[in-house]
Amino acid sequence: MKAIKIILGILLSAVLLCAGFLIGFAYRIFIEDRPVSENLSLVRGDLSIHFMELGNSKTGDSVFIQCGENDILIDAGSEDSSSSTLINYIDQYVTDGTLEYVIATHAHEDHIGAFYSTTSYGEGIFEHYVVENIIDFPMTNKDDDENDSSVLGRYYKARNDEIRAGANHWTALECYNNENGASRVIELSQDVELEILYNYYYDHSQSIGENDYSVCVMINQGDNHYLFTGDLEDRGEKRLVEYYETNHGGLPHCILYKAGHHGSYTSSCDELMEAITPEYVCVCCCAGTSEYTENSARQFPSQDFIDRVAPYTDKVYVTSMVDHYSDTFSECTYKSMNGNIVFTVSSGEISLTFSNNDLKLKDTNWFKEKRTCPDAWLA
Repeated sequence: MKAIKIILGILLSAVLLCAGFLIGFAYRIFIEDRPVSENLSLVRGDLSIHFMELGNSKTGDSVFIQCGENDILIDAGSEDSSSSTLINYIDQYVTDGTLEYVIATHAHEDHIGAFYSTTSYGEGIFEHYVVENIIDFPMTNKDDDENDSSVLGRYYKARNDEIRAGANHWTALECYNNENGASRVIELSQDVELEILYNYYYDHSQSIGENDYSVCVMINQGDNHYLFTGDLEDRGEKRLVEYYETNHGGLPHCILYKAGHHGSYTSSCDELMEAITPEYVCVCCCAGTSEYTENSARQFPSQDFIDRVAPYTDKVYVTSMVDHYSDTFSECTYKSMNGNIVFTVSSGEISLTFSNNDLKLKDTNWFKEKRTCPDAWLA
C-alpha cells in the first residue's frame, strides 16, 4: 500500500509539473501575441528612454524618460485608449505617482490627446499623476481656451488644473531664454541634462498647421546626445540647423534621433540628417496607416524619410504597424512592429530592448513589401 501511495504521489507530481509548464507556455504565447506589448521585465539604467505604443491604430507620440530621480514624459499620444495604455506602462516605473517633468510639444491630438480625461477612455495623464513641472508650446494658430470642448481646450483645462494644484508651468521660449524662473538646461543627474533648444517658430507665427511650433529637446550625456523634435517639419528643421550653426557652432552628432513627424516625408530633411548624423532612429507611428493619406509611399514611415536617413544608419526601429489595412482608416487594425522600444545607457554601455522583436525596419516583411530598399542598405 505504501508503495502504491508513493507511485501515485510521483504520478500526481508529474501531472502538476506538466500542467504548470503548459499554463506557463500558454501565458507566454498570450503575452507575446497580444497587440499591445508590455515589457515582461523592467528595463532600467543610468538613463532609459522609452518609445511607447499607444494601444490603438492611430499614429502619435509618447516618450517616457527615466534618469536619476527624474521621470519625464514628452507628449501623450492620441485620445483613443492611449491614456490607459500609457498609464499602465508608466506605472511600472513611476511608483510614487509623480512625474517631475511633462513636455507637450505642440497642439495636435496625437501628441496631447491623452493628457486629459475622457468619459470613454478614463483618466488622463494630468489627473493620474502629480506633475511638478510643465513645459509646452509658446505658439499656436488656434484661439481655444480651457472653456472649449476642443482637443486643445481640454488640454488647457487639464494643464491649468495641474497648475492650480501647484505645478510650475513655462513655455519652451521662456525656458530657452531663462525667463520667469525657467531654465534652458535642466540637470537630471550628475552627468545628464535636458536642454530646451531654440526653434525659430517659438516666436514667429506661420500659417501652415501646428507642427513647426514643436518644442525641441536635446538630452545631453557627456559627449552623447539624443534629439527629439516633435513634429517639426523641414522648414523648421532648416532654421534649427541654421540657428545652431550661426550661434553655437552647429548641432552635435546625435546617437539617438526620434524621427520627426513620425517618419513623414515632410521631416528629417537632408540638412538636419547631415548635421546630426544619427546612429539610432526610433519612429513612433503605426506603419502603413491610412490615417493621413492613402498614398502608400507617403504613409509613415515614408519612402522619402527612409531615403534621407539611410546614408547614416540602418538602425531604424518602429513601434507599431497596420495589421488589417483599409483605405477607410476606421477599419484599420494594428499590431506591434518592434513594440515598446527602450534605449538604455548604463555605465556608458548602450542597449536596446524591444517588447516584440528586435528586427531593423529594413528586415521586416512590411518594409520588403511596401518600400524600396535604398542603396545604402543593400551593402
